Amino acid sequence: MRRTLSVLPVAGLLAATVITAAPAQAATRPVSFTAVSAKAGPGVGEVTVSWAQDGRYTKSFVLETGLSTFSPSPTSSLPTHGRNSKTFSISASRRSVTLTAAQVASAGAPVGSANHLFYRLQAVGAAGTEPRWWPYLQSVGVRPAVPSTTGTKLRGGTFNVRSAKITTDDRDWLGRADDVAQTIVSRQPGVTAIQELSPGRADGGSGSTSDSTAGSVRQTNSLVNHLKTNGGSQYRLVRTTPYVKSGTTHGSQGARILYDTDKYSLRSYCPEKTGSYNYSPSCSIQMPIRSTDGESSRRKAVYAEFADRASGDRFFYVSAHLDNRHSTNATTEGTYDTLRENQVKTVMTRMNELNTGGLPIVFGGDFNTWQNTKFGYNAHDALIAAGYYDTAAATTQVDVRYPTINHFDTTVSPGGSGWGARLDAILVKGVKGASRWENVMDVTDAERPSDHNMVVSDIVIP
Repeated sequence: MRRTLSVLPVAGLLAATVITAAPAQAATRPVSFTAVSAKAGPGVGEVTVSWAQDGRYTKSFVLETGLSTFSPSPTSSLPTHGRNSKTFSISASRRSVTLTAAQVASAGAPVGSANHLFYRLQAVGAAGTEPRWWPYLQSVGVRPAVPSTTGTKLRGGTFNVRSAKITTDDRDWLGRADDVAQTIVSRQPGVTAIQELSPGRADGGSGSTSDSTAGSVRQTNSLVNHLKTNGGSQYRLVRTTPYVKSGTTHGSQGARILYDTDKYSLRSYCPEKTGSYNYSPSCSIQMPIRSTDGESSRRKAVYAEFADRASGDRFFYVSAHLDNRHSTNATTEGTYDTLRENQVKTVMTRMNELNTGGLPIVFGGDFNTWQNTKFGYNAHDALIAAGYYDTAAATTQVDVRYPTINHFDTTVSPGGSGWGARLDAILVKGVKGASRWENVMDVTDAERPSDHNMVVSDIVIP
């Protein structure tokens, strides 16, 4: 019997044996962090960030920093990146990283700036996967410089005391003057930059001319008088009279310098009068205004040279109250921030002209700007770039978590980012570091002396 063998076509055979491959397994997103923290140091100007995460599906880590608050979340009201945003790539095997002083400076927080870094950490996985962010924005300060211990000790201060011209507050100047004096005496500063201490009437009234104080002493003299009755009879003001002639359109004349006559002698010649007129521009610096501003926006900074009576060591002290205007419009706010920068640069230029001997300079004031703003911190940045050291970068910091402006609130809350807004600052040039910085305040106080807190710093004049 013959048998017949049927042969299937090759194509058919192949078709019968083809197996459809299963889809490739999708890459897995990195696992979550369980902890992220940071601390200053170990070296001066450095920051160390540490974290816990088991490493699964993680190719690397990325640390993002900024000088203002930010969030990667699309539902957040914060910007996606902070001001001066920087990123640092880190190996997947690491669980901590120390940013060098140079890296921290590139991120905008050089040691003398007293700036802090806002930071977020993310784990990066395979291509196409979503990075895993640590969900919280955190902040960390920088290890400060070791202050000098050789030289003459100086406690410097700055204090915006609120103008007597503002009569709409619950308590006017005469109702607060004792509290201001007591605050100053309680800290015993050697020299203090004062703002909003007007040469006008202490009762807030207006006279027939800008230098008239008929029926009332000047606010400037009033402070000295209240200091005397509160144990501060050694204190004097460098100037008490107006800086401009009566009838001249001008902005704030409240920048003043107060000093302890027992410890320091005034070396600058700062006469109160010009001829028979009761004003003088002496020891003042005219600051710029915008081209669109009128002279009513014009302000003056003031300066004086002092000598320590015991050691003879000399130094300059500056008081400035920068432009106080702000806007939610980015372009307009940019013009105000640039103006404050130009005001600071004008003061620095004049001080460089005066300071032919290269003496240390202490620059105190109400700068009307602070770090955690997306619009810029140009005035402060200009000072740091010129070699000034912000004394808030002190080895001991007291109440740095609270803002230096209180708005007369009975209770003041710490800054939501971990740091208070420092509108009021003391910076030094020719001085190494600061041993102590204090934001003088009580968390709860129903009778605050001013809408700003006094700030004091302990430094050493070389």
